[in-house]
Amino acid sequence: MKYILDTDTLIYFLKGNERVVQQVINFLPDDISTTIINHAELLFGAFNSMKKKENLEKINGFLNKIEILPFCQGSAHVFAEHKALLKQQGSMIADMDLMIASIALFNGKILVSNNLKHFARIKKLKIENWYA
Repeated sequence: MKYILDTDTLIYFLKGNERVVQQVINFLPDDISTTIINHAELLFGAFNSMKKKENLEKINGFLNKIEILPFCQGSAHVFAEHKALLKQQGSMIADMDLMIASIALFNGKILVSNNLKHFARIKKLKIENWYA
């Protein structure tokens, strides 16, 4: 099993949440990844914070140890297909969340997030919550 950590899970980890830290340390670095979208969200949070340098160091220290998956042509195809379906169903989610989910689906990974409400709308997406 391979996992993609969503931004909220990464923040819980970086802030030292015991449940999330324990889950992360149970896996090899090769089993944990995130996406370029999550990376951008974390960087925005750091640049928008009062502790910019400290937060950037934490983020880069951890993300340098795991794989950061791109939003590629394959994930773009998954994104477009699912966005059209969600629109038809009247249950849209934010584009960045759908991009993260599309990367997870395209790469056959489990998304770890506390944002189950939105991600549960994507039927084939495997989701776990390490925070609850």
